[in-house]
Amino acid sequence: MKQSNSNRYGKLLRTILISGGAMALNALMTVFLVPVISNTVGTEAYGFVSLAKSFEQYAMIITTALNAFAARYIVIAYHKGDRETANTFFSSTVYGDAILSTALFLAAILVVLFMNRVMRISPELVPDVRLLFLFVFLNFWIVTMSTAFQSAGHIKNKLDVVGVFKTLSYFCEAVVLVLCFRLLPPHVFYVGIGLVAAALVTASGGIWLWRRYVPELHIRRRSFSWQAIRRLVLDGAWTSLNSLGGVLNDGLDLLVCNLMLTPLGMGQLAFSKTFHSLFASVFALVGQAFEPLFLKSYAQGDKKTLLEELRLSMKLSGMIGNIVFAGFAALGMAFYRLWIPKEDIALIYALTVINNLATIPRGPMFPLYYIYVLTTKNRFPTIMTIVSGLLNVLGMYLMLRYTGVGIYAIVWTTAVVSAVIDFISNPLYMAHVLELPWWTFYPSILRNLLSCGIMAAVFMGLGRLYVPSSWISLIVSAMVLGCVGCALHMLVALSSRERKEAVRIILRKNRGNEEQA
Repeated sequence: MKQSNSNRYGKLLRTILISGGAMALNALMTVFLVPVISNTVGTEAYGFVSLAKSFEQYAMIITTALNAFAARYIVIAYHKGDRETANTFFSSTVYGDAILSTALFLAAILVVLFMNRVMRISPELVPDVRLLFLFVFLNFWIVTMSTAFQSAGHIKNKLDVVGVFKTLSYFCEAVVLVLCFRLLPPHVFYVGIGLVAAALVTASGGIWLWRRYVPELHIRRRSFSWQAIRRLVLDGAWTSLNSLGGVLNDGLDLLVCNLMLTPLGMGQLAFSKTFHSLFASVFALVGQAFEPLFLKSYAQGDKKTLLEELRLSMKLSGMIGNIVFAGFAALGMAFYRLWIPKEDIALIYALTVINNLATIPRGPMFPLYYIYVLTTKNRFPTIMTIVSGLLNVLGMYLMLRYTGVGIYAIVWTTAVVSAVIDFISNPLYMAHVLELPWWTFYPSILRNLLSCGIMAAVFMGLGRLYVPSSWISLIVSAMVLGCVGCALHMLVALSSRERKEAVRIILRKNRGNEEQA
């Protein structure tokens, strides 16, 4: 049994490391290119990059209704040996995505044509921003078209291979952007071209995984089923509504800033949201790595193993989130001085820290969101998310309209509302749908909060002792704090048995790598 756990968690570790490498490459690309974009085309133009991605998120609300449960039904049917049902859901998802994504892309063209009538855009930026939105929506079309093929990685637990293709996609995006900004006149729509190039690589990787590992899944017109589409949409509609609530909670801030404040303020908020998006990527890094394990344990009815995997995912995700949050709190000002010295870095730093306060309880909870996919019990959390989103937008509007806090109103309302949902609503309902005691997940959450508090205090203290003044010293400082954070989290958040198991798996993985070398 121990050998089995070591093999399973060893592969999990490899998946996290490979996906982490992809995320690190994306972060480096962001660090390098954002100043180039803002310095060449301006802060306002950079704000439209984040806004275009927000509009892509709005479109994905619709496709989520079809795709949220596609992998679940395909993978569970496959593991149960029901190839006919797996093929039905696979083919139906492919055809459904083709129809839906094409219709949405055509509708997006109308948005592109008339966007200057509903948003504040400087006249000289209108053609550039239009092309940016067009390419971002093309990226959305490619990503949606290739969604069904990603289920191959879940079926065969090959998310480490998915991570390799993700790394290649980021590298391709970086090459495209560097070439465009170095060889051509500066334009913000190059960002959209880079996204399209990355999407093509990721889509090609998904198709390769499908043909290589699950060729028994076929795209056939006779396997298409309106009943399967109906099943997916009925279950996914609540997830889609939940995504709408997520947009109300976190996705309208740039648009509100553009309409109620200024395009410059939108650009400053976009800088802070750059790292908020990286935080979300950190949590997805752990959560997605665990999904094949969750699916297999749930499909086999092994609740004990599922609960062990859920708790382990909470502790790993919480550790990474805490290190990133506390590290940024300590080194964020030094980073912004080096990264965007011409901007109002004190304001952007404050916005970033406030924006990311909600990630403290979200860290351990993020992998557990998949419980709603496993159990298809997502009506109550969806209603809660929509209600909280409406309260967030209302609070944002009232604070902007009747107080003088300005742009801070946007980040504070979002941080407070999101933290309440992740600390109270989600843990209670997740335990309920799994038929577990209400307090099941709170010990891990409270240990994570304690770990984050201690880590932030230690990091801030060390940050006062030494302030990095160069990129090299900043990187070294971040690495030192990362090692200190890992040790602190293992001492505070993990039990003695879990610490021994983690060390044993890591040592065994290192020995395996040495033997292969």
